[in-house]
Amino acid sequence: MEALLRKLNFKAPARACILHLPEGLDGLLAAIPPATPVDTTPQAGQVYDFALAFCEQASDIARHFPSLAPQLAPDAVYYIAYPKKSSKRYQSDINRDADCWQVLGGAGYEGVRQVAIDEDWSALRFRHVDFIKSMQRSSARAMSQEGKKRTKR
Repeated sequence: MEALLRKLNFKAPARACILHLPEGLDGLLAAIPPATPVDTTPQAGQVYDFALAFCEQASDIARHFPSLAPQLAPDAVYYIAYPKKSSKRYQSDINRDADCWQVLGGAGYEGVRQVAIDEDWSALRFRHVDFIKSMQRSSARAMSQEGKKRTKR
């Protein structure tokens, strides 16, 4: 699990929020250094440097992101994990190209990285467009208004 934390750009000490951790990935919490505070539900008044939300359906993204977004540090490492299409355990309406990500685009976030967590889960990292140095995508693939302005193709 420490290798997974590295893939997810986790750096201690950070205040972390990990939402809806599925069975079988409990070792992820155990791999986080003991000095790092980890919340499994967003706590009022806390600012998170690292957040990982496991969402099984698109409706989960629409429900959880608006409450977590105001608590993310300005350049937080923020991932949304979703079931892979090839998963034998989960059925999901989420994929990398689905419209469900528009709630993040409306808040100024863009997808910047995809990571395989295990055989069932993938995760997309989202970053606020203000902290993305260069946008290397077509404007049609940009999610935020600012991202569309900054794309060159």
